[in-house]
Amino acid sequence: MKASGNQPSLKPYAAIHHSGLLFCILLILVSCAALPKIEPFRLPLPAGEEIRCRWPYLTGKWQLVHSVKAVLPNGLRQSMIGTIIVSPERNTVHCVLLSIEGLVLVDAVYDQEVIVNRAVPPFDEPEVVAGLIDDVRLLFLKPSGMRTEFGFSEKRSTICRYRSGEGKTVDVIAHPDGNWEIRQYGSSDRMERSVRGFFVEKNRTDDGLGEIVPERLELTAHGFVGYELSLDLIEAIPLSSQGFPE
Repeated sequence: MKASGNQPSLKPYAAIHHSGLLFCILLILVSCAALPKIEPFRLPLPAGEEIRCRWPYLTGKWQLVHSVKAVLPNGLRQSMIGTIIVSPERNTVHCVLLSIEGLVLVDAVYDQEVIVNRAVPPFDEPEVVAGLIDDVRLLFLKPSGMRTEFGFSEKRSTICRYRSGEGKTVDVIAHPDGNWEIRQYGSSDRMERSVRGFFVEKNRTDDGLGEIVPERLELTAHGFVGYELSLDLIEAIPLSSQGFPE
């Protein structure tokens, strides 16, 4: 992906932002969707169920490098390299996207607010980088808000449901095969984002912490201006164990 030429095609976040009013109007005209039903566990809880919803989230500070492939609303495909430094305990992420040629497309940090260190068009537009950071937070940070439901689906997957003060709902779903999903719903209970984590091999640290990093992540933005992001793991480095501060 180059800094010129087809750059304007990299605007899914901006397009979603500008189409928000139309989206809300159309939602009013149709019936509201219903969230998937969660069957509560009977006490005592089955062994290990309480920790299954932690599967998608690392503890300690990590650096993750992915090969990123994007399918944009117009069908165009783009390839990038993404480096994420995530600090779950501090609820912060540092995201750097590079073109295949090595150009820094965006360097941004989320630490209670979005801080842009460097960005080239279209990532220099506030709504674009804000949308990117929202996706990164969904991928790597635990949901904000309170856990309101805990149980299982009809397919026997464990589900933890979180509701935020902004009216959003996030379901964290741990499947029996070890893979997992994250689904984000808007205030109308319609799905806005979904994430799936897949394991080809078990990537565990050598320090006995038992951290598991999925080899592949897939994020889908649903709706009128949808897009897809596929992240294939290149490298996962536990920075906490190397003496880096949290």
